[in-house]
Amino acid sequence: MMNIKYRYKDDELSFIPSLTLPSNSLSFAFKRQLTPSDKFSYRYHFDTNYWSAVYKQKASKHVKWKAGYGSDERLGWASVWVGDAGGKTKEAPLKTKVQLMIKVPQNNIHNSTVVFRVKKRWDF
Repeated sequence: MMNIKYRYKDDELSFIPSLTLPSNSLSFAFKRQLTPSDKFSYRYHFDTNYWSAVYKQKASKHVKWKAGYGSDERLGWASVWVGDAGGKTKEAPLKTKVQLMIKVPQNNIHNSTVVFRVKKRWDF
């Protein structure tokens, strides 16, 4: 599978059309930096008419909020990540991030799921 992309970018906007071969699946992504800490992303797939949207906000160096919706799964979600996103390479073995996420299916709200995830980098 080959993926061909072209990126148009200015200081705040990215537009990325993409073609996947051999399936000839055409899609595009639109990303907009709203403020230094807020970003909105949108992706549309022409062959399936599926789309997704994600809003990200970096509340601080250690806290990041995300919320989104995917039409293919008809699923809305929101999550918070807590952990140091920056730092130097020498500090990488000390990095841990924790995510708390809620997934809400559009067609069955009573079937919502809460996900707890821990990402720890282990370097020896």
